[in-house]
Amino acid sequence: MIDINLHEVYRFLGDRTIRPGDELDERIRRCIGKMQQSAAPRSIHRRFPVRTKSPDLVFIADLTIRSKNLYKNLKGCDEVILFAATVGVGIDRLIRRSEVTSILDAAIYQAAGAAMIEAYADAEVRNLADEAQKTGYTFRPRYSPGYGDLPLSLQRDFSRLLDMEKWCGITLTDTLLMVPSKSITAFIGCVKNSDRVNRETGVSGTGSNPDDSEYLADIVNPLELETSCKKPETDSHQSFRSPGRDAEQPEQTSDMTDIYSESDSCLTCSHAPDCLYRKQPGENTP
Repeated sequence: MIDINLHEVYRFLGDRTIRPGDELDERIRRCIGKMQQSAAPRSIHRRFPVRTKSPDLVFIADLTIRSKNLYKNLKGCDEVILFAATVGVGIDRLIRRSEVTSILDAAIYQAAGAAMIEAYADAEVRNLADEAQKTGYTFRPRYSPGYGDLPLSLQRDFSRLLDMEKWCGITLTDTLLMVPSKSITAFIGCVKNSDRVNRETGVSGTGSNPDDSEYLADIVNPLELETSCKKPETDSHQSFRSPGRDAEQPEQTSDMTDIYSESDSCLTCSHAPDCLYRKQPGENTP
């Protein structure tokens, strides 16, 4: 059984300030119970050598990736894990059925499904991290295609290198959405403990990791796409553009050609009224 954090469900539902009433709370718990019965979690991972070249080149397997955010995430690593996970198509069936019978339940299944795949992926990565510690490695935070300046088109490479359909039943649509929808792919950097450097003293050692936020993109909200995109995507088979604030996407070696400018504000985005991550006036970025 996957341990789902109810506060994460509330957050995905958009309730960031108060706890739902008892009636809604009970309804959420009932939906989660059905999801636990329908879930079929699976994951797959492969470990590859990785090489980085300043300022924005990352070499993994047969891939040459141009991304400042991924370079920042993997700099100092000598290996990287390509990871994919899903909680199965049963959750999608619950969502589709409830869209006919109860829109509220459909929203709950969507939110709880997002919380479920995050919880499952976190648990699987923790297990991998525990094993890696035994061999002297520490993990960087997982980082997924579609965030920062990392192109969503890398989903095709995950599918090919991990054989996701065979091992996890994950396929891609023409627009690079994953099926089942509650699925995750991610890069996980592996750094040797002996190679970690204390940023304050400059001494190598096995001290504590820098904060995870140091390795993440400045912005991780996929819905801030509209205001952050300077140049529309012209490639006919790539209809999704990866979001990013001040994350410029240089020329890519395949079909990865997005250019971004700095986003003014969440409040100017047309998605803001429905955005789960929207910022209110005077609210600090989480």
